[in-house]
Amino acid sequence: MSAPDVSTTQRAPRTSGPAAPAGGPAADGFRPSLRAAALVHRGLLRAVGLLLLLAVVVTFGLYLWQRMAADRDDCLKPIGEAWTGPTHCGTELFGYQNAASWYRLLSNEYGLWLITAAVLAAVVAAGPLVARELESGTFRLAWTQSQTPARWLTVRLAVFGAVAAVVGVVIVGLLRFVRVTSRDIMPWYDTDTFPALGPVLVAYLLLGVAVGSLVGLVLRRVFLSMSVAALVTAGVLAGLSELRPYLWPTESRQWLHEQNWPALPNSYPVRDGWLHADGHRMPWRWETCQRQNHDVVDYHRCLEGEGIVGRWNEFHPASHFWPLQLVETGIVLALAALAVFVSLRVLRKIAP
Repeated sequence: MSAPDVSTTQRAPRTSGPAAPAGGPAADGFRPSLRAAALVHRGLLRAVGLLLLLAVVVTFGLYLWQRMAADRDDCLKPIGEAWTGPTHCGTELFGYQNAASWYRLLSNEYGLWLITAAVLAAVVAAGPLVARELESGTFRLAWTQSQTPARWLTVRLAVFGAVAAVVGVVIVGLLRFVRVTSRDIMPWYDTDTFPALGPVLVAYLLLGVAVGSLVGLVLRRVFLSMSVAALVTAGVLAGLSELRPYLWPTESRQWLHEQNWPALPNSYPVRDGWLHADGHRMPWRWETCQRQNHDVVDYHRCLEGEGIVGRWNEFHPASHFWPLQLVETGIVLALAALAVFVSLRVLRKIAP
């Protein structure tokens, strides 16, 4: 009796499902890579979460402090109302006056929120996120095991971009809450206030992440990258704040000297000047026909001698808030996208 044919009776075990991708575990999708990046930088994510929680607690804590202060009723009496007796307003250490002063600091220092958040986003992206791994050489482990260089960078930008967006939305919500509940508020067109009241702030945080990653890839030194990223981000903020009045067409008014100054409540002044008899406009100059001893007759006689018959100005009404917000947001996001594109090009030179 002959032995059975092994080749026909024993077969190789069949595998269930498709074969594993050749690129390693991370090649199956971004989800494992996202989890890995979140795990590597969990300390940073926790720190950001704690800072955001602290901002929420401080904001609502100050709000409740001023709402529940024992001397609030004394301090909020209408101006001009006769006092019926001694008041305790301002005498309590934890009274309304001190609470309102701290709360007013939140409502009048929007620029501090914006600059701090955007610069921190750039510093974190430039240093701990990118430059630290390039400087220490730990990036090689990820590149050779399971991730391509492009995926390595994309995953980090995705994780911290999402975190920056969430932080921006929460900050905008807090600042809008402070603006509604504060007695002293800055105009909507104030240089620091405007970007903190809409999507522009979120866009600036995303720009900070993009610029920080680009600087980190170029310089590859932690502290140098953090410093340069902070300076570049602050420079972009300052530059766009100067361009902001010209991002949307302005409205114009002109009037003669005998007419009353037109009321433009809650409007963003951009330019003004003198109006000549022939309709020509010239920029306003302080030294032009200054009143001497408050002599109105001599003042108007001087203006007539200069051929000046009135004034003009250009401004943004309150209805221009959202057009200005959306245009500036688009510009900032375009700059962020450009920074990401350049980062990917630089990465190709580092790891061809």
